[in-house]
Amino acid sequence: MPLLEHNVSANGHLFSSLSTRPRPLVLDWDDEGLPQDVVAIGEGFDAIIMADVTYNTASFPSLVRTLSSLIQLSPPSKPPIIVLGYKERDAAERTLWSMVEDVGVTFEKIGERSGAGGQAVEAWIGRCKVHV
Repeated sequence: MPLLEHNVSANGHLFSSLSTRPRPLVLDWDDEGLPQDVVAIGEGFDAIIMADVTYNTASFPSLVRTLSSLIQLSPPSKPPIIVLGYKERDAAERTLWSMVEDVGVTFEKIGERSGAGGQAVEAWIGRCKVHV
């Protein structure tokens, strides 16, 4: 968290107001509910950014539950877009894609770049089914 907080602070001048500035918050997937600071946001999110979240397949049920809870904070007519940065370590990690479909999210690969050590890092966009 300290590095994330530093990066937000160092780039604070890029945001037009305090209300548009990112606020780093700890989000523990093993907690049944969302932290009060997250719930207090109230209007939900325009985007959910996920990076380096696939390394432990045993945590996928908790991750999917947390993602679903975050999505539900947004109005049904305006679900958030989900951005996922992914580097494969084990083919079993790709089970996440089918698991999130159960909560109404579909991912589409939009790009790939060479990462550390030359291993590919993939960029995915997740879209939520709109329930009005």
